[in-house]
Amino acid sequence: MNEKSRLKVIDEFMLDQDLPLDLDDLMMVLAEAFRVPIALIGIMGEYEEKFKASYGLDTTSVCREHTLCSIVVKTRDQLVVSDATQDPRFKDSPLVTGAPNICFYAGTPLVVNGEAVGALCLIDTKPREIDAKHVKALERIATLVSQHITLSNEHEILKREHGLIDKSPIVLATWRFDTSLNLIHISQNCEYVLGVAPQDLLSGAVQLNDILSNAAEQDFTFTMQAHLEGVETHTCRLQIISPTRTIWVSMISTASFREDGTLLSVQAFLFDTSDQKFVEDKLNKTNSRMRLLLEASELGTWDWNLQADVNQVNKRWCDIVGLEYEYYDTSSRFFKQLIHPADFINVERKLNEHLSGEAKVFNTTFRMQHTSGKWVWVETYGKIVEVDEGGNPVRVAGIHRDITQRMENDLHERKKTQLLQFINKTRASYLQSNDLTTACQSVLSELIDISDSQIAFIGQMRDVETQPKLFIHAISEIVWDSKSFTQYAEYKKRNLYFSSFDNLFGQAITSGEVVISNTAGAHPASKGTPQGHPRISRFLGLPIKVKDRVVGVIGLANKFSPYTNEDAEFFQPLLDALAGLFYAVDLEQARAEAEDKLRKLAMTDPLTGLFNRRAFIEQCEDMAKDHCSIFVVLIDIDHFKNVNDTYGHDAGDCALKQTADIISDAINDGDIVARLGGEEFAMVIRGECEREAKKRLDSLRKRIAAKKMLYKKDTLQLTVSIGVTFVDDGFNMDFSALLSLADQALYDAKANGRDRIEWAPFTKKAV
Repeated sequence: MNEKSRLKVIDEFMLDQDLPLDLDDLMMVLAEAFRVPIALIGIMGEYEEKFKASYGLDTTSVCREHTLCSIVVKTRDQLVVSDATQDPRFKDSPLVTGAPNICFYAGTPLVVNGEAVGALCLIDTKPREIDAKHVKALERIATLVSQHITLSNEHEILKREHGLIDKSPIVLATWRFDTSLNLIHISQNCEYVLGVAPQDLLSGAVQLNDILSNAAEQDFTFTMQAHLEGVETHTCRLQIISPTRTIWVSMISTASFREDGTLLSVQAFLFDTSDQKFVEDKLNKTNSRMRLLLEASELGTWDWNLQADVNQVNKRWCDIVGLEYEYYDTSSRFFKQLIHPADFINVERKLNEHLSGEAKVFNTTFRMQHTSGKWVWVETYGKIVEVDEGGNPVRVAGIHRDITQRMENDLHERKKTQLLQFINKTRASYLQSNDLTTACQSVLSELIDISDSQIAFIGQMRDVETQPKLFIHAISEIVWDSKSFTQYAEYKKRNLYFSSFDNLFGQAITSGEVVISNTAGAHPASKGTPQGHPRISRFLGLPIKVKDRVVGVIGLANKFSPYTNEDAEFFQPLLDALAGLFYAVDLEQARAEAEDKLRKLAMTDPLTGLFNRRAFIEQCEDMAKDHCSIFVVLIDIDHFKNVNDTYGHDAGDCALKQTADIISDAINDGDIVARLGGEEFAMVIRGECEREAKKRLDSLRKRIAAKKMLYKKDTLQLTVSIGVTFVDDGFNMDFSALLSLADQALYDAKANGRDRIEWAPFTKKAV
């Protein structure tokens, strides 16, 4: 044991100071669990053992030479003494012969930073034994206490670091990403540096975007979107508008990612660089005049010293991205942050392949951000030009060429081809599934990709209960709070509608014009976004029209570069294709509704609304496909001719309708009722026993007989005769035979006095 190293760890972790470990409650639980009167944590100093947590002991320290814990620390091993009064090593110790009268002792070392700094021990004043299971448990608890000591020390260090930050001109901010980035911490000095109270930012009363200029807000949004795309570090300069002055701050942000690569959090340092910005602006103004006198070369060159991380470039390189040559940052971090987030991973991969020897040269194309905010395409060609004694690369040099015009032309042609394939895929998906929603959902991800956007939706106008609403066929899967989760659940059930058009996409619907907004909140219709929804920094609304009538809309949001009228023109073929599909679907729906209406008319008795004879026969044939009991019932109104002769045919029609209503009320689910013609009705009762069927039919007969049917000033009272036949299993039954038997039973009912029910049970002989 190196005593010097051990005491150094105790000093570094402040274990020799009077700082509590807040573990007294644990000692109480430990003593009760092991049924001992004393449990303690002792830190072994140079001359004494200090008790940092204890239960059942009043003293706070003892002389080191008398302690049993000193042996645990020295051997770095557990010590169990069943009866110290009988142990030659300890029987004369004043801690055994006197207070606290140690008899039983079990201790295990506390190891911090590789050194045994003390012991966790149990003490009893009478002899006892402890089994291996409990010894192992004590060892595990000691490990947890050691971890607690380490974490407590780290916590104290963090508190001191935060205290230093709060007194410095540098603001520390942290955002956590769930479904969107939320500010969860900002140092207390932000009011001094940024001019806004920390509690206002943390509560959401003030958003950081609210105090930024429009240009700075776009840079801030771009930074956060870059982290979402996988960029680890980024630097930008932001202009803060305060009531008294304009503040310029530089923000250095670093992203943390989960194991699956998704963003976990973003931490940033913001420091005031207002004075530096003033000097830079003056220098840039002077140098911009000089730049007009200089000739630009065709190629930009770069020379990167890997060990020193210094990347020297020529003036043309700076001109390509609009930088002032004199103030170019030579670090590789500065160069990498100019790369478009969507191209960053590929550039890193290509460079690493060359540095590792997998590729002979570093050759690729990618986009870089110009100081004006636009993106320029560059082609780079580089090669290792110097290696160290071990063959490891030391310097890489190469050239840059501005190929923006060529790439934009190629990209436009490629996207035109992609759009055509995209349109054809939409049509093919609809033809295959005959489902417009499925077709729209199948191509939504490609729509997002081809438009360079992050959010998209496709909606169709529909009249719902006479109110125009936008039905959402497809939308980006974004859930930001409980309300939006409910909306998304409705979307998955194909029941998501928007009825409020007081917003950007609503403007495209109500005006019938393309809506473009490239600055958050600047457009008059920039409202109506649900609270907590990811911020819409840019938006393009494209109305879908059929003969100048808006039938739907495509919404695109948060493109890295501004939306333009050229974007709207580019997507016009897609709008035309969707308009055609919407129109075709509407026609198909109208045709289907008309066919359904005609089918219902062909199967319905126009007077009573019941099935007619033809529909009744079809329903019976379908019923013959199941195994169940079947009762076929024929009902005829008694002396119906007298009603027509006495009161007229209108009265007869009234009587037929009221009788049909009573019969309809008497059927259950799965039963069939129809008017066969004249005053004759038919019923099929399925799945019941004979007793229940007789009870129902007799009740029906009595209800009709008791019903006083009103026609103008006259009251009509009718009775019916009923004929019934039945089978226990109607599977594959010939219903025409059953109808014949029921008809014979009906004849018997009339012959036997009417207002009665006659039964004709089914037999093969009868058939």
